[in-house]
Amino acid sequence: MSIPIEKLERFFSKPYRVVIVSVLVATLLYVIAHGIFHFYKFGLGLVLSAVFPIVISLPISRVMIGYTRRIKKQKQELAKLDIINKKLFSLISHDIRSPMATLQGLVHAMAFNDFDRETEKEYLGRLSKHIANLDIFLSDLLQWSQDQIQDKPANRTLFKCNDTLAQIGGLFEGMLLEKQIDFTIGDLDSTIYADQQDYAFIVRNVLHNAIKFTPVKGKINICLKVVGDEVHTIIKDSGVGLSKEEIDIIFEGEKLFTQLGTSNEKGTGFGLKACIDYLKKNNGSLSIESVRGKGTKVSIILPKAPPHG
Repeated sequence: MSIPIEKLERFFSKPYRVVIVSVLVATLLYVIAHGIFHFYKFGLGLVLSAVFPIVISLPISRVMIGYTRRIKKQKQELAKLDIINKKLFSLISHDIRSPMATLQGLVHAMAFNDFDRETEKEYLGRLSKHIANLDIFLSDLLQWSQDQIQDKPANRTLFKCNDTLAQIGGLFEGMLLEKQIDFTIGDLDSTIYADQQDYAFIVRNVLHNAIKFTPVKGKINICLKVVGDEVHTIIKDSGVGLSKEEIDIIFEGEKLFTQLGTSNEKGTGFGLKACIDYLKKNNGSLSIESVRGKGTKVSIILPKAPPHG
């Protein structure tokens, strides 16, 4: 039976073990050689066969163990960077494509239509608003990526959700109009204690999924509900829904769950996994209630205020 490399690495992780094995091997080889060749001064040779491996193997083992530790650390850092890279691609695919499509639509409408002065002014106002929202988002994205690379903890503060949710709704205006979705907003007057950038990331991903899996002329509603010391940001859609097995994959499975949207929109399945990770960092959780063919209700649950004491 072959010995796994990991077990050998663990065994030889201490210099004294390397020395002991080296001495035993060298002594055994000397005894075998003496049995064959009958060396002069057996005792002296036996001592030297034990001393030389100690002198040679001890510094070498220390150097090799140092290299091994550095390699392991580099592997961990590379794995972390790979996760950040996937999150960045998820952010870009979810959050930049939609507002860019909206901007493209507005510019196209202005370029190929002969609008009167009032309509042109209205379109320019919408264009300016979308550019401002996109600029805020790109600044947040840059800050988020720097925080991830530097491994900063969640920067939890007490904030009101109104402005954050309004900005997010503006980012997805193009997709909502394109699919003619009836998007309604309920009561948003509440505070949340969390990292505001993490919260925005979570809401963007959940809302993007709701739009993706809601058919043309479907319905999406977003509202806040205070339950004890918690605030539930509820995003409810009339989309295709999820089965219990699919919900289990989202929360427990190792695989990423993904499927095409109602207009064949593609996804990576990484967004919801990242959302769950962010909620854990902010002492929050995610709840999904869904029925196949009838829609989905996603609740983003976070503390209403800082813990007492």
